[in-house]
Amino acid sequence: MQTGYFNAAWQDIKNSPGWFGKLVLLSLLSLIPIFGWLVVLGYLYGWARDIAWNVHGPLPKRIFGNEDGKLYSRGFFAMVIGFVCMLAPWILEAVWGAITGMGTAWSGRGHGGLFMFVGLSTMIFSLLIIAASFFATLFSWVGSMRMSVYGRLGVGFQFGKVWAMIRHDFSGLLRILGMAIVLAVVIGIVVSILIFVLVLIGLFIGFAMTGGNLNIQSSHPGAAVWAIVFATGGIILVFAVLCGILSTGMYVFVEMMIVRALGYWTRQFDVPAWRGQDDPMPFELAGAAGYPPVQQPPHVPPTGQPPAQGLAFRVVRF
Repeated sequence: MQTGYFNAAWQDIKNSPGWFGKLVLLSLLSLIPIFGWLVVLGYLYGWARDIAWNVHGPLPKRIFGNEDGKLYSRGFFAMVIGFVCMLAPWILEAVWGAITGMGTAWSGRGHGGLFMFVGLSTMIFSLLIIAASFFATLFSWVGSMRMSVYGRLGVGFQFGKVWAMIRHDFSGLLRILGMAIVLAVVIGIVVSILIFVLVLIGLFIGFAMTGGNLNIQSSHPGAAVWAIVFATGGIILVFAVLCGILSTGMYVFVEMMIVRALGYWTRQFDVPAWRGQDDPMPFELAGAAGYPPVQQPPHVPPTGQPPAQGLAFRVVRF
């Protein structure tokens, strides 16, 4: 069982030729609704699938290369899996909002006891939403990796298989999730500081453009204030757009780290030995007492396997 998933992911990213340029391009693509993230997820999960097959290589040279013909379907399937898995916390949030709204309306009619009910339901639903979001994230991650290996959407919704993999190395997924949270928080702090600094710079430039004179002694002091507002507005808007692009790039970087780390996590399940999507996985066979090796069904490689390089590795291994 491997440790240091994020460190391995970072080493692979930084050692990939032109990785920063690819990150910038992926970040710009992510600004395109739906299609952008379809390409981003298809590209990243394809790379993660390779390392799950124990095929070690840098970031693919061309984002739109689509060498295996599954770039767009893989990205679309990953989006669908993520959306479906997140339905549970979204539904809980909707129910919580409805209960809170009804409680607020009834409390206005003199039902003082409802304040305690609303407070208690808020605490309960908050815990439920956190738990649902936690497991939805894990199921969407592992489901997307299974989908990437087999190349079919339905595989990502085999929740029994997904849960078996999660239970087998729950701590590994927790490490990936923990590092993702830490990285996201650090990036959020950095972006917030940058936004604050850029806004101050914009205000300073705008103030300087007006000569720095509010002329509050004049008969129209408000005009001077509006002059500064209009002068700084355009500058701050430009800086805001730049900050938005920067934060998007950082978010894509976090996603790149997570998905590559998931590929390393999946590698421990001996992906080259996987058979049909309904067949037991190698770790399940190893844990099944008295399972005769001769009764194993013939090996049928998943359709989502990487091209020739992965096959070559598997032949050498056996």
